[in-house]
Amino acid sequence: MLKKTLLAVATASALLVGVAPAQAEVSANVTLATDYVFRGISQTDERGAVQGGFDWAGETGLYAGIWASNIDFGGDASTEMDYYGGFAGETAGGLGYDIGFIYYDYEGESDLDYVEYAFALSYAGFSAGINYSDEFGDGGPEYTYFSLGYGFELTEAITVDLNLGFTDTDQDDFWEEGEDSYVDYGVTFGYSAFELDFALALVGTDLDDVDAADDRVVFSISKSM
Repeated sequence: MLKKTLLAVATASALLVGVAPAQAEVSANVTLATDYVFRGISQTDERGAVQGGFDWAGETGLYAGIWASNIDFGGDASTEMDYYGGFAGETAGGLGYDIGFIYYDYEGESDLDYVEYAFALSYAGFSAGINYSDEFGDGGPEYTYFSLGYGFELTEAITVDLNLGFTDTDQDDFWEEGEDSYVDYGVTFGYSAFELDFALALVGTDLDDVDAADDRVVFSISKSM
């Protein structure tokens, strides 16, 4: 299902492809993280984050959810609320698909709000997605986000997720001088024990003059219910 990843890394904004459940299900999640990194850029001024959400998945493949995290952009906004929905499933050949949207709501600074439309495919551990918005915030640029991922089991207890993303906007100097696009990347190691999920993520971007986009390590503990 589409939701912010419990690992609190860049792939949080992507659509997560999955098989439609046999019956309607409601689930919840909560995460404590050393940073909230979205597509390689810290959303909490490189400080800790408390996150959580609820998801509903229907038996037909329809789903919806809400997710929240504290943020710090140096302005009035202190909370990000994400509302999302869509349709997900899997073909007889094992190809997963997910079509949906995400509405990003920044409490206290509504001019930052925006909507993304997303499409993703997955097969045998590989995933690829496209997220698009015609306006990033109030009067911001049009942009497209392309993502690739691969997940596998390193051992019976440890999982590894690799991700690569590319953000392309129609506005020069949006990220830094002369840059209208950038690349983000990450490697996440996961381990589950005591009914908790532990993750260690190494994330970064190719931006040189954005402190919040420097390479960093993010540790998180999450619980799904």
